[in-house]
Amino acid sequence: MLKNISAVIVAAGSGTRLNSAVPKQFLKLDEHTVLYHSIQKILAVSTISEIIIAVAQQYRESQYLSDSIPKETNTRIKITSGGARRQDTVYNALRALQPETEIVCIHDSVRPFIEPDLIRKTIECCQEYDGAIVAVPSVDTLKEVQNQQIVRTLDRQNVWHAQTPQTFPKDTILRAYSQALEGDWDNTVTDDANLLEKYGGRICIVEGSYLNLKITTSADLEIARMLLKKGLQ
Repeated sequence: MLKNISAVIVAAGSGTRLNSAVPKQFLKLDEHTVLYHSIQKILAVSTISEIIIAVAQQYRESQYLSDSIPKETNTRIKITSGGARRQDTVYNALRALQPETEIVCIHDSVRPFIEPDLIRKTIECCQEYDGAIVAVPSVDTLKEVQNQQIVRTLDRQNVWHAQTPQTFPKDTILRAYSQALEGDWDNTVTDDANLLEKYGGRICIVEGSYLNLKITTSADLEIARMLLKKGLQ
């Protein structure tokens, strides 16, 4: 029986691809911010007893962050500072986890439509695997391209689009981050599972939802607002 489960919400992005003066996690979907909706999805998983929110240093005391944190909750919420890269941000948050944490779910702050049941499934998978991620099968034909020229066509039957949360035994993911810090930390790590894969970890796929979109562009933001208007919570 898994217990002592924590969550890390990565909310230190700058929102440059959205061309917004305000980071995308602090933009409003309705009367609440994107980050608020993501936090609420984590809070819906009753077995998660702690949430670490990693934000850029300049927003730690901001009204944007204050407005994004639900006021009525029994779940411990702690704020940590982001780093220069995503992996730095996550590592800072992992080191801030309560000592008794056994499992940690790492979630993008700009995925406000994650289904709580999918979070639970990734947690359950950690009883048999070194980690689990939510992902969806590719529905597009994928091309590998170099210098604007197609090199090859990938078999989409073997390709999945990674999402979050990505969930791991705390000691396992911390050990992977520590090894990376001592070794090839300078390499860009695109997600947490990618880091663990480099050290031979066995990662389980939990099939997710195409509605678990990551708000990256202005088009994504408009889609998210339309989904909310249609009642998707």
